Amino acid sequence: MSPPPPAVIVTLPARTISEARRQIAEAKDAGADLAEIRLDRLPSSEMARLGTRFPSPLPLVATLRSAAEGGEGPDDGGSRNRILKDASRLPFRWIDVEGARDLPAAEAFSRPGVQTLIVSTHFVHGVSASEWGKCLREPTLPGSVRKVVAFATVGQLLRELIPELPPTGEAAAVAGSVGPSGSLLRAWARRFGFPFVYAALPARSDSSSAVEPSQIPVDFLRTYLDAEGSPPLFAIVGHPVAHSRSPVLHGRWIRDAGKAGLFLALDFVSETEFADSLPSLADGGFRGLSVTHPYKAVAMELASRVGPGAAACGVANTLTMGSGEVEAENTDLVAMLQRLEELRASGVWDGRSLGVLGAGGAARATLAAARSLGIESYVWARRPEAADEIAQEFGAHSVRTPSAEGPSLVVHATPVGRAGTPDDVLPPLDWVRSGTHVVDWVYLPDHPIVRRSAERMGATYEDGSRLLVYQAASSFGIWWGNEPSADQVSRAVRELR
Repeated sequence: MSPPPPAVIVTLPARTISEARRQIAEAKDAGADLAEIRLDRLPSSEMARLGTRFPSPLPLVATLRSAAEGGEGPDDGGSRNRILKDASRLPFRWIDVEGARDLPAAEAFSRPGVQTLIVSTHFVHGVSASEWGKCLREPTLPGSVRKVVAFATVGQLLRELIPELPPTGEAAAVAGSVGPSGSLLRAWARRFGFPFVYAALPARSDSSSAVEPSQIPVDFLRTYLDAEGSPPLFAIVGHPVAHSRSPVLHGRWIRDAGKAGLFLALDFVSETEFADSLPSLADGGFRGLSVTHPYKAVAMELASRVGPGAAACGVANTLTMGSGEVEAENTDLVAMLQRLEELRASGVWDGRSLGVLGAGGAARATLAAARSLGIESYVWARRPEAADEIAQEFGAHSVRTPSAEGPSLVVHATPVGRAGTPDDVLPPLDWVRSGTHVVDWVYLPDHPIVRRSAERMGATYEDGSRLLVYQAASSFGIWWGNEPSADQVSRAVRELR
């Protein structure tokens, strides 16, 4: 018999009491059991108004996270004691105290029948497996819950930390991780019998972003945790993936289809970590992975079966796991085929030729689409030998320096524009001129350098939002049997812009 669902606590990003009031209502409507007010995020003027939050539509948790443990609150015991003592006079259901700073004085904050303590420790720079296990089993005050959170890579969490978790029912403890593995233990909260799991405001919320980026929107998490049986898990994997909109995109389609499932973001720091983690993810309920830069080539190598799209591109962006097999496909190819047909039909592009900047997975999907449609294509890459190799593979022309007499459609297929990529590595845009249309695989770029450069040269431009949605819809169809409707796809494209 599986453990009961954990209580879902939504961490509020509020910095004012008025914001907190609105966010508590949002959390309640989305299925939260409790709401966490981060006292360390409130200025003193708002702290004075804290009592106006009662009565509350949801039971409340008061948390004062120190700067030393990743928050914005004081580290010194005297200041912390004063703030927590004031909070304990209010009818909070739980008071979160830090084991390293607030014990044993925190015992006075507990009032049986009114409020109980969460004794927390946050290892913001990581932790050894032995220290993690010891901390989770450490005796605390009677009736309290132990919470231990650590920064961890996916590999470290799977290989070192999870084996040290106390057996279900042994201790009232909540374990969590932040960083690359942050969403995993949240998704597995019921599996490990945690009494709580911390979530973000619902995906539809207009409020500020999550306090902890790896928190899962409460509306998605609630449905998943309450579902019977073992609903499937999915993830976007790559490095980096913090920017990805795929979890919200797939999460909404899962919800709209009346399904029970959850889509996460997992950041793997190396190909080896990705490959080594795949069996554990499959054992843990993962049925599909959407693969992004830079792991599309290794994703193909990890597959036991290769679909026609992946075979055509030579790389994979979609893995499907089940019955001991891993099947690879490439839905980037589907997305580019659809977009090229639309651009040709609309008259934006004459359909005769295109140029590709880059030689990675996105470039491969573009060239495979061009070959399928009988379109003459040209490719430039920073390493000339890479351009030569990919051009030969896809029947394209390799160019050293794009000329002004180039094709009327240019596809940008490098990471330039994404945070962390220097602007001074912008590929040469000599092909771009008045009348050219530029399609950028980077969606919602952090630095719009490609768009600005294209428009300065008189070209039209589109980012990769439409390509993202098209490939995601195709992957969704592989995993669930039916793609989102045309209206759902159109709405997703509009909402991304």
